[in-house]
Amino acid sequence: MEKTILCVLFLVASVFGEPRVDPLVLISSQGLVMGHRATDGDYSMFLGVPYARVDAADPFGPSREIQPFEEIIFNANDGTVRCPQLDESTIDCLRLNIYVPFKASSSNPLPVLVWIHGGDFVRGSAGDCGVRNLVRHDVVVVTVNYRLGPYGFMCLDIPGVPGNQGLKDQYTALNWIRKNIASFGGNPYNVTISGHDAGATSVLLHMYADNLKLFNKVIVESGTPQSEGMFVNSDENMAIKIAEHLGINTTDTNEALEFLINSPHYLVVGAAHELNLPLGPCKEKSFSGIENFVENDPYALTNARKVRNTPVLIGYTSRERDSLSADYFDSDPFYEKLKNNFNLNGQQLETAATFVRRFYIGDNPVSSDVSTQLENFESDFVINHPSERIITRLLEENVGSVYEYLFSYSNSANDGAGHSSELNYLFNDGSGNIVRSEDDQLIADRVSTLWTNFVKYGDPTPQTSDLLPVKWTPVTISSRPTMVIDTDLRMDSRVENQRMAFWDLFYSVYGSYSNLARECSFTDCCQ
Repeated sequence: MEKTILCVLFLVASVFGEPRVDPLVLISSQGLVMGHRATDGDYSMFLGVPYARVDAADPFGPSREIQPFEEIIFNANDGTVRCPQLDESTIDCLRLNIYVPFKASSSNPLPVLVWIHGGDFVRGSAGDCGVRNLVRHDVVVVTVNYRLGPYGFMCLDIPGVPGNQGLKDQYTALNWIRKNIASFGGNPYNVTISGHDAGATSVLLHMYADNLKLFNKVIVESGTPQSEGMFVNSDENMAIKIAEHLGINTTDTNEALEFLINSPHYLVVGAAHELNLPLGPCKEKSFSGIENFVENDPYALTNARKVRNTPVLIGYTSRERDSLSADYFDSDPFYEKLKNNFNLNGQQLETAATFVRRFYIGDNPVSSDVSTQLENFESDFVINHPSERIITRLLEENVGSVYEYLFSYSNSANDGAGHSSELNYLFNDGSGNIVRSEDDQLIADRVSTLWTNFVKYGDPTPQTSDLLPVKWTPVTISSRPTMVIDTDLRMDSRVENQRMAFWDLFYSVYGSYSNLARECSFTDCCQ
């Protein structure tokens, strides 16, 4: 069958007593897909569309090509499928949710925004966020499921499970989008990939992966491969550890894998959680005939050919770490953070920890009395400065225009703009938007307009307006103009300049000792 554009329309249902026309799309390799009209806007939804399949006989290995639908028409009406995690989930999970404005057509293909969800690579799904705020700006939105936890990020240093299978799922999804999104009225050659937290880390790794570039622009929200916990070391014994936790005594990886393949996925996920195993992207070992996705450590990632001329929108919130647990104050967080992330000997470690401690809290003891300063430290160490280092790296490789933001708006429901606060205004959840006031609505309108302008034009403010009265200028090697997103939009010089300058200095001294810097080539941290 020749691939055709959507808009074969069937009268299939009735909503509130009125006729309802649902879209039918032909995907050349799979068959007919039936979507349905949204009830909260002028767009259609195709929920739970398969883009690949997990091999039941090898669920930790490569995904397989999706087969033609068994049904005459695949009813794409279930966007709740989740890949294996602690919540209810299924191994048959490689699905997309596709949201298409009514005006999309073959003669009017719209820009495409692909959303890769966060969740520390162990939780989350394509159906977590509603997209009404985005599709009203005439962009096609695609949200992606990918394997998580041990099924997506077990790195065993063996050919069958080299690691990063979840990232490879994402790439398979991008390839499916390239081949098929035109059938839904999307432009396959105007695609922006975006993500938050683990999704943001994924986006940056796609930029640097040595494979075909399937996107044109990227949006990176509050996460990088250099953020603490976002990149892990391979562990050739992980399968054995999980199997032993589930009751089998073995020292053979293949025997452990065979046991796990035949175990219910919820037991495997539960065991990995109880063991607190580090799961995430890793540097893969090279094997003949096996395609790698991540070939270097985070500081050594480089692919100037691929990233060149790629516009980037990147930033974070004003209070990324806006709460600390009660037991946080029982230890020295400065010492512990540096011990876990830098290869420093005893005296070096103590000297470095004292250096950082005095910058943030002076001679004060670690206590709730200095919680704001401690939150600043956590934010800077985990998200803020890693983001600034990535910006420097991108500029060094002649990436396209880089637009930096700081989201600082807070409302009566939130004491400060914490991690993921901007998502409340970019998306809406299934129970309705968080917007409660005129200021909330203003922020929702601004954020969604800035983001979708970038998707359409590669520029969040192609022109100023009453809604967007300030021109957003890109950063350069010598200056960091930043859009501060609040009730009053404003361009600021490098945000938190003193704190970021401190970490610039710290990395100039200690960067080569970072656990992530074994092949460090980063000019701002390895001198």
